[in-house]
Amino acid sequence: MFTIKQLEALYWVSTLGSFEAAASYLNVTQSTVSKRIGELEARFSAPLFDRTSRQSMLTQKGEDIRDIAEQILRLNDRLALTARSMNAPPLRFRLGVTDLVALSLLPQLLATIMERYPGISLEPEIDLTAGLLKRLNDRKIDFVICPRLTQDPQFINMRLGEIELVWMCSAKLYADDRELPVAELLKYPLLIQSAGSILWPILHDVINNPKLPFVKTISCNNMAALAELAAYGLGITILPKAFFAKYVSDGRLRIMKAAIPLPKLEYFITYRNDYNGAFFEEIALLCRELVTLLPGLPKENQYPDHWS
Repeated sequence: MFTIKQLEALYWVSTLGSFEAAASYLNVTQSTVSKRIGELEARFSAPLFDRTSRQSMLTQKGEDIRDIAEQILRLNDRLALTARSMNAPPLRFRLGVTDLVALSLLPQLLATIMERYPGISLEPEIDLTAGLLKRLNDRKIDFVICPRLTQDPQFINMRLGEIELVWMCSAKLYADDRELPVAELLKYPLLIQSAGSILWPILHDVINNPKLPFVKTISCNNMAALAELAAYGLGITILPKAFFAKYVSDGRLRIMKAAIPLPKLEYFITYRNDYNGAFFEEIALLCRELVTLLPGLPKENQYPDHWS
């Protein structure tokens, strides 16, 4: 009888391109993967892998078996998700988020996942968007929440919502309620996002515009650090209003009225369209539920789903 573990080994060796990569992904030894592949191949009269190639390439028969294996694994994933209970086996879930998500949504998200799926193994990572998407593409993480989507058909994207960006500074620099014209705004030092930040391309027309010659003093790829620098009075900055509302309420920062409009920051959930997609879809919908609890973020029914 064929086993799920044998089919998993075939699927991931062919998908990742090597026995070593499949073993790492499945969290088993390479010899274990080889043993499972050997047991599977013993059931067929024709080889499933081309042994003349240095890479782990499937034969035509192997390709046919892989297609069947993928369908079985998808169905098994759906069945396991439906039957999940207190005694369900642990699930390794590698989640990647940006620093803003880590500061807001992540704690409640992880707590809810652990409550719904007892025994789950969670491996959250915090990084810039470019790093997260690269690790997702390399299969180093499974699920990403960040302000960018990818149109590759091997990924599914779900629109999470938009976040309002605002000008902020310490009351030491600006304590007026009037709207500042461009000429006055340019007199302040600008604390900016570095080129590695997701806000850099979004705010390019503002912070890298020759027609807006700000006195740029400090660049940083961490928004929490920018908030602290601005609160200290080192300059003005651009931050998501919802995530730094506490700085405003406790008087450390104030929102500036400025004549230079700012775009909105749009967030997406992205995950692979693999056989475990049913679980990822449930987590994506959970994220949509939880963001409604955070101030300043859009309600779920305000925006249509964005799936690809």
